Amino acid sequence: MIKKIVGLLLTFIFLTSMCMTAFADGKIDVISSKKTEDTKQFLVTITRPEGDETTFKESYVICGNSDKQNITVKLLIYNEKTDQFEPYRNLDGEDTWTIGASGFFMKEIELPKKGANRIRIAAYQGSAKMEQTELVLGENLQVNTFTVTVLDRSLRNSIKNGFLRITDMLENLFGA
Repeated sequence: MIKKIVGLLLTFIFLTSMCMTAFADGKIDVISSKKTEDTKQFLVTITRPEGDETTFKESYVICGNSDKQNITVKLLIYNEKTDQFEPYRNLDGEDTWTIGASGFFMKEIELPKKGANRIRIAAYQGSAKMEQTELVLGENLQVNTFTVTVLDRSLRNSIKNGFLRITDMLENLFGA
C-alpha cells in the first residue's frame, strides 16, 4: 500500500514538473535585456512610432507592416525597478500577436506614466512559443526600442498661450 502511494506521489510530482514549462511567462533574455542593441527593421517595418516621439495623450497607437509570413510581434516596456524590458499588454489585453494575412498591425496602448516611456517592439519568425535558443538577433529576431514622452496638458496650454501672445505682439508691432 505504501509503495502505491509513494509511486502515485512521485508520478504526480513528475507530471506537475513537466507541465511547468507550459505555463512559463515566455520571458526571452535577449529581448528583455536593456543592453540588447536595436537591429534593422528587416522583418517588420514599424510605421509608428517613427522614432522617439512626444505626445500629450496617454493613449498611443503602434503600427507596422510586413511582407513576410509567420511573423510574431511582442510588445515590451522598460521597468526601472527591474532594469529590464517586460511584456506590456495593449488595450486588447495582448502583449504578443501574429501579423495576419493583410501584413499590417495596429495596436493601441495606454502609456503608463507622464514623461519618458521606453517601448520595445520585438518581431521574430515563428510562433509565440519560440524557445530562447531558437532566436538569433539580426537573423530571425528584430528588436527596436523607442521613447514616447507624454507631456502634461498644462505645458500644452502654456505653449499655446505663449504662441498667441507672440502673434499678438507681432501684430501690434507691424500693424498686420
